[in-house]
Amino acid sequence: MVPKDGYVIVVDLNKCVGCQACAVACKVWWTSQEKGAEHAWWIITETRPGTGYPKNWVEKVEKGVSNGKEDYEEIVKFRYNELLKNEGSESPRVYPQQIPDHGPNWDWDMGIGEAPEDAWFFYLPIQCMHCAEAPCVEACPAKALYRTEDGIVVYDPDVCMRCKTCFEICPYRRVFWNYEENRPTKCIMCYPLVEKGEEPICVRVCGAKARYFGRIDDPQSDVYVLAKEYKVAIPLFPQFKTVPRILYIPPVLTPPKNNGRERYDKAYLEKFFGKDVWRVKEVLERERQKKDSKLMKVLRRERV
Repeated sequence: MVPKDGYVIVVDLNKCVGCQACAVACKVWWTSQEKGAEHAWWIITETRPGTGYPKNWVEKVEKGVSNGKEDYEEIVKFRYNELLKNEGSESPRVYPQQIPDHGPNWDWDMGIGEAPEDAWFFYLPIQCMHCAEAPCVEACPAKALYRTEDGIVVYDPDVCMRCKTCFEICPYRRVFWNYEENRPTKCIMCYPLVEKGEEPICVRVCGAKARYFGRIDDPQSDVYVLAKEYKVAIPLFPQFKTVPRILYIPPVLTPPKNNGRERYDKAYLEKFFGKDVWRVKEVLERERQKKDSKLMKVLRRERV
């Protein structure tokens, strides 16, 4: 199920190259100056299959286990003095005082496979889903989390009770906790920019042009064509039943292995996108064969 109206972002996972431009731009724009938010990546591009960020969040959601502070990025301190003063028993170089064992996209490009010729992975940019049926909004006792008229979920720190309910209840684990300020921090879909008629930063900087933004109730918008007309943009983990506003075109156009067999893990894709993923695959493959396809024109950013 997709939202009936309001703003949505569609991400084409067949085009995402994992460059992290969305993650870095968002970080610089929104949380780089926020004290205590070093570990808070409002957007992060995970490599899947993989551990994700926070660490093993999918597996912990399935088990009903919370992510702890240890599952997030550590503040790394470097030994600059040793480099500048040429001190230490080893050759001078910059390396952390304590080597971390996990961080954002720690298992970058690893995926699965026994050899390079059968390796498989895909990139999954993930952020607050701005769900139409958002558990965080419904559970917030102070109503500090609320939806705008356009469906974007924003946060009011002035009325927040600091109870951590939103942090605990988000099924996508996209509400981060600022332990220094003792409050949540999360993606707001660049709402101040959207109010001025501009696109979110993540959409503007995507070098692969894999992100589409617009109103899902506007038949002239790309997201309407993708999500409602052709229905190739679908929710992540539809079993959560949150009706998210971040939708994905699943990574189903992967080339086969050398032996002609399918490269992707069917069960893994179904866990993330449901069985509807195979209908999307059929639609994409069918439209690719047409000489004049409205869907392909939208995906190629051509005027329709």
